[in-house]
This record gives sequence, C-alpha cells and structure tokens, in this order.
Amino acid sequence: MSKVERTVYLISEQQREALLGYLQNRPYREVAAGIQFLVNAPTASVNVELPEGEAMESQATDSEATLEAETRELAAV
Repeated sequence: MSKVERTVYLISEQQREALLGYLQNRPYREVAAGIQFLVNAPTASVNVELPEGEAMESQATDSEATLEAETRELAAV
C-alpha cells in the first residue's frame, strides 16, 4: 500500500447543516452532486485543544443564531 499525502478540510456539523440548507434552496441541477457528496462524506470525531478565548467562542457556534448567521453568509456568496 502506498502513502499519499492529501490536504483534508474539516467543517463543523453546524457549517455542514448551513451549507446543506443553502444548497437545498438552489435549483436541483446546480447542486445535486454537491448535496450527494456532503450527505455521503465520511465523518470523524476530533478532539482539539483550543485557547481559552476560542473555547468560549466554539460553544457559541452551537446556538441557533449562529447557524442562521452562517446560512445567511452562505447565501450572500
């Protein structure tokens, strides 16, 4: 088996849900492959150490207000 180095991008569950919500409101033909990819993308649980200030911010991302803000942000793109 050969080793291959790849760059992998992780997104939070909230970011994934915001992205799926945005894509689901677009014309099917434009987004079908992207939605299928996100639905079938592999998942992993990752433990990450964050500095104190960032730990508090990450707890705030679990709120509904943050999810709505991310959805609006994606819609603006």
